[in-house]
Amino acid sequence: MRDKELQLRTRLAVVATFSIFLLTWEASESSGAGVAAAVVMAIIPAHLMRSMTGEFDNECVAMAAFCTAFWLWCRSVRNPSSWPWAVPAALAYASAVATWGGYIFVNNLIGLHAAVLVGLGKYNSGLYRAYSLWYALGTALATLVPVVGWTPLRSIEQMPSLAVFLGYQVLELCDLYRRRRAPNMSALRFCLFRVAVFASIGVVTAGVCWALMQLNYFSPWSSRIRGLFLKHRKTGNPLVDSVAEHQAASEQAYDMYLSTPRFFAFVGLLFCWHQRTPAKIFPVLFAAVAYHFSLKMSRLIIICGPIVSILAGYPVGIIGDWCLEQVKRLCCGPPPTPAEEEAPKRTGGMGSIFRVCSMVMWPVTYTDEINAVDKWRTYVATRLPALDRFTRLIVALALMSWGWREAQEPWQKFVSLCYQHAESLAGPGLAYEARLRNGKTIIVDDYYQGYVWIDKNTPPDSRVLAWWDYGYQITGIAKRTSVADGNTWNHEHIATIGRILSNPVKKSHNIMKHLADYVLVWAGERETDLRISTHFARIGNSVFPDICGPRDPTCSKYAAYPEPTPMMRESFVYNAVKHKLLPGVELNPKLFKEVHTTKHGLMRIFQVLNVSQESKAWVADPANRICDAPGSWYCTGQYPPALSKLIAKRKNFAQLEDFNRKQTEKSDYTRLIEKQQAETGRDADLCTDVVTGLPSSCLQCVREWSARRVRTRRFYDWHNCNPIKVLLSHCLDGQKPIPPFEVGKEYLQENSAEWKDRSEKLRRLPGEIWTLPSDQAEDEMCPLMVPEVEDLLQRPMDWFGQLSRSVSNFGAKRSAPTSPTRAKSDDEAALAER
Repeated sequence: MRDKELQLRTRLAVVATFSIFLLTWEASESSGAGVAAAVVMAIIPAHLMRSMTGEFDNECVAMAAFCTAFWLWCRSVRNPSSWPWAVPAALAYASAVATWGGYIFVNNLIGLHAAVLVGLGKYNSGLYRAYSLWYALGTALATLVPVVGWTPLRSIEQMPSLAVFLGYQVLELCDLYRRRRAPNMSALRFCLFRVAVFASIGVVTAGVCWALMQLNYFSPWSSRIRGLFLKHRKTGNPLVDSVAEHQAASEQAYDMYLSTPRFFAFVGLLFCWHQRTPAKIFPVLFAAVAYHFSLKMSRLIIICGPIVSILAGYPVGIIGDWCLEQVKRLCCGPPPTPAEEEAPKRTGGMGSIFRVCSMVMWPVTYTDEINAVDKWRTYVATRLPALDRFTRLIVALALMSWGWREAQEPWQKFVSLCYQHAESLAGPGLAYEARLRNGKTIIVDDYYQGYVWIDKNTPPDSRVLAWWDYGYQITGIAKRTSVADGNTWNHEHIATIGRILSNPVKKSHNIMKHLADYVLVWAGERETDLRISTHFARIGNSVFPDICGPRDPTCSKYAAYPEPTPMMRESFVYNAVKHKLLPGVELNPKLFKEVHTTKHGLMRIFQVLNVSQESKAWVADPANRICDAPGSWYCTGQYPPALSKLIAKRKNFAQLEDFNRKQTEKSDYTRLIEKQQAETGRDADLCTDVVTGLPSSCLQCVREWSARRVRTRRFYDWHNCNPIKVLLSHCLDGQKPIPPFEVGKEYLQENSAEWKDRSEKLRRLPGEIWTLPSDQAEDEMCPLMVPEVEDLLQRPMDWFGQLSRSVSNFGAKRSAPTSPTRAKSDDEAALAER
């Protein structure tokens, strides 16, 4: 499997890079630009972040499909006879649908490009055939993916591409009517005819859509998509709000993952207008959409990698091609001008409007002075060819010399950053380096060894329960059935897992014995599950309102820091993490048996006793699974009958944008966020004013860096240390915050002498929060990498949020905040709880 993964991610990265070369060549009409773009794409960190060994994910597979689909689409609209290329474009799109939920980006970007081409007067029969064929075939294939089904025809976020498809049919019907019934119709009459047809069909379509909405046909905006168009960091879905990757990208993140090429990409936008191909506008649209989406969700910086590579290749390749052309011109003379095939002009549309505007504006823009310069250039080229060639050569050599000299330093810096970033990403996420108190460096692989233990020491049919973050690791490494996997599709099921983990031990066992044979928690010095435990109750409470009650939708009564609350002390997760580590904290030996704790205590595994064999056999029976088709691989399980009373208590989650459900069905958490956003125009401030529980030596620093101020900043802790260390790392020199060494380069700072000095100071601080519970004192460690990064990037296009609200009846108008907001990471959430 390891060898296959290494080969797979490498081959897919090659496919994505080669597709970027072809796409850039197609859009820029410059092979040099394609080569330059491919070089950047091969090493840019935004591409490495999912194609390296340690970070391999489905996005790596999807990126190859995305880039291929984009190239094939642009190739299909090169000229009217290129439309057959839409068939492989649809196949590439279908493969993207099967790999990653981000296929919606491909769907809407191609639809947007097709719509803009109509607005630019580029519509023709070839474009109609290309888009219609791509959409019809691609959508048909997409519906065959079990987890997608009829979503492309029901989901609100996929309606724009469907609207473009229907609009194309109307345009072609109008053209067909003109060709067959009214060939002599004037341009003005045809324009008015089309306006009347579109208005009539628009009224009918609006009526049909209204009727379908009454029948609850359309599915609402998903939380992730909705978050791309709102200025709030809270979506109203506690599950989505708990994921740190859904926060806005910072300026430092752009510097880290896009680095120097993003500046070349900005210059590349100026080179997107002189080409003759309809694909020339595609990179501009790609850049605008990718940039906006990444501003809203840091995870989507990955889609900025291809377009930054494309646009960065434009100035390098186009200017380089021109310089080489001058050398060829000196030796061989000017190249022959290719004869362009004159396409028949289509009247009565946007093309006619642009031609009229051009006739009016041409005398204003093309003045006599410009005309004189153009004539002089033509005279020199024809009458004095030697002078023209030598002048061009001198300019080309000067330009190449200047570019080579100026590009050396930024290129070397970029390559160095890519190598350093690649080394960081190549390491597996389940193992990391740490330094002991005696200075010795060790590899901590507790998580990996814990999963290996499960694989070797549990029956093959064992079911393992853990928080949903670890589901893929349980199935992939431990090779056991995970009760919850790593996706957010099934909100109600994940909320049930949250209820199990946050329930008192006895109540938790009453549910767990029907679902799992083993349960694991991430514990140890990091206390990962305790640090994120508030999310267990908060997500569970959105479906089971009795967990925290309607008056506490954020579950503030369920907190582990600075001291565990009574509700936390009784919970299963607290007793499992602290099992036999604190006086009086122990799981009931009649209900759970501790079977394994890893070397450094980072993972603890317990066997569930008195498992219901009747429920286990019922769940394992294929007859009790629901498949989308007989014999299909896509089958969803059902809860055993013994849990029917519990499942009956669940309240299906209705999020902010779910206009198909009544307002009263929304969870208390959703209503809280909706109310606060509607009243104040900003997210709920769930932070406390003062952080407590710190050593007295840092009290002054704590007053300066209260949780309310910390909320507005981004603190990175790459090894998931307790976020309290972030605060302490700023409290060493005169009780004043220590600024970061190099913003955006946190992963490089472990080798810094200043950083090592700070780490040693932190290790010498007294207190148990710096120690790792372990049987061997020499293994105690504290991997500290916690510099601060401040989010300074303002968010544009907030009006999209208002548009989203008006469509989904989300709420009343609100005034936009003046400061950027974003979703809190898990570290910040735990810090606020402290």
